[in-house]
Amino acid sequence: MKDFSELETALKNKRIALVGNSNKVIGKQYQVDQHDVVIRMNRAWAMPEEMKVDVGKRIDILSVSIEQENIDFLVGEYETVLWMTPKHRDEFKLETAEKLYFYPLEWWQELYDRFGSNPSTGCMTFDVIRRFIGEGHVTLYGFDFFKSDNWYQKKRLGHRLMDFLGIPRKRNPHSGNQEEAFICGALPERQFKIEEL
Repeated sequence: MKDFSELETALKNKRIALVGNSNKVIGKQYQVDQHDVVIRMNRAWAMPEEMKVDVGKRIDILSVSIEQENIDFLVGEYETVLWMTPKHRDEFKLETAEKLYFYPLEWWQELYDRFGSNPSTGCMTFDVIRRFIGEGHVTLYGFDFFKSDNWYQKKRLGHRLMDFLGIPRKRNPHSGNQEEAFICGALPERQFKIEEL
């Protein structure tokens, strides 16, 4: 496993884009790739080509919690991959684990205790940024704190069918309101911005 503190060099005093996966980014044409560092999450690596016009294509850092089936491919494709969830850590091949940064379990526990629910990949990634940013600046794109579906979730036939039939479906295990309050209050205004959706 890589030393997590090494990420500070990559983030300190940089202009950072943290890109969420809300489906509301479609058609916005944000200038994401002009930042010093672009961080994306979960299935952003498989983003359709047409979406790259809206939110760019660079991935300098990829934070994942739901990609264990693709993790061998991802560590070969991207130099900096962060495994965020406490789950599945002991299931990876040794050569894969050696290429990963593992979000510290004590940081995960801090957020869990604060929210009373599992922190999302986006919230944990922001936590990394706030700890290591120095005098840099972070802009969030594609964040609405679970008020809309992810762009890849909406494409699932099962979810569309359940919505059509009016069948309730489990949304997510996170606390959007608490995460929003935490993220919006963690850094001085001069260092932080959320692009409206």
